[in-house]
Amino acid sequence: MSATRARGLDRLLADCRRGLRPGENDAVALLADAPLEAIGPVAAALALEGHGRVLSHSRKVFVPLTQLCRDVCHYCTFAKAPKRLADPYLPVERVVERARAGAARRCKEALFTLGDKPELRYRAARDALDALGYGSTVDYLRAMATREPERQLAGAG
Repeated sequence: MSATRARGLDRLLADCRRGLRPGENDAVALLADAPLEAIGPVAAALALEGHGRVLSHSRKVFVPLTQLCRDVCHYCTFAKAPKRLADPYLPVERVVERARAGAARRCKEALFTLGDKPELRYRAARDALDALGYGSTVDYLRAMATREPERQLAGAG
């Protein structure tokens, strides 16, 4: 990192310590270039300043959209190979079922879990996405997260 860039990051961190909020470009620069040991204390101070020691909780319904993943992280207990799954992706009807069950239990958020771009590794993922009418896992996630499944189900009946 150049000396000029390092000075810029030092200035930005100093501003943050004084309670000034970084703009989007500055925040990206901090995340990309500043050492974690410099960002951590600043982030903690800003969080305390903004929220105090209040701990909040938001009820969430867990929606495992897919357990497929292109990565092979040996510590991961979530990802599975296609042959170990009944369906590569949670079908639309099951997504809606889970969302409705969560709403009935007063959940305020849906926590979608999925692997990283499994369609790049598995033919089963590509074929399943094609059958569902989506080009990628992210496209399917977007549709499920924006409540399109309810419109799809309403149109199917």
